[in-house]
Amino acid sequence: MVRVEVRLFANLREAAEKESLFLEFQKAPTISEVLEGLMGCSPRLKKLLTCDGGFNEHYKVLVGTEIIHPENFSKVLDGLKIAVLPPVSGG
Repeated sequence: MVRVEVRLFANLREAAEKESLFLEFQKAPTISEVLEGLMGCSPRLKKLLTCDGGFNEHYKVLVGTEIIHPENFSKVLDGLKIAVLPPVSGG
């Protein structure tokens, strides 16, 4: 079993009512599989993370300090922690 920690921030943390979720997989998952597992944890998370039937690209996925772009979600997760950051606004 592979256990992956998903760190959540801002509105995602509020939706999950936790700062981290732990997901278990039979083998090392792809980033896409981790995100699918995350969205399956809560209808509120799924609503926030989904846009037009796919991943809401306003959110950023990080593995370590590297931002992972959607075209690379099929890669096997290299590590046991992932972070999902909400859109940032400023001005």
